[in-house]
Amino acid sequence: MLRKTVTIKEDIIHYLDENNISAQYSSFSEMVSSALKLLIEKEKKEAYKKAMLEASKDALYIQDMQEVQKDFEYADFEVSK
Repeated sequence: MLRKTVTIKEDIIHYLDENNISAQYSSFSEMVSSALKLLIEKEKKEAYKKAMLEASKDALYIQDMQEVQKDFEYADFEVSK
């Protein structure tokens, strides 16, 4: 585990304390780690959205998706035994 020193604005700490957010965690480090994990997940989702938007403008990608859709066109109507 890596140790880092951070400086946090007083209004943020006040909000956390006032709303008992800090009390939900066993330590301040756990709370910060949890917040950073959420930030990382948000960034990953945004990067994925951006990549899909770019792909939606790519003619080869669109052609590939149309071919896949055509290949599986009747799969929705299959009945398992």
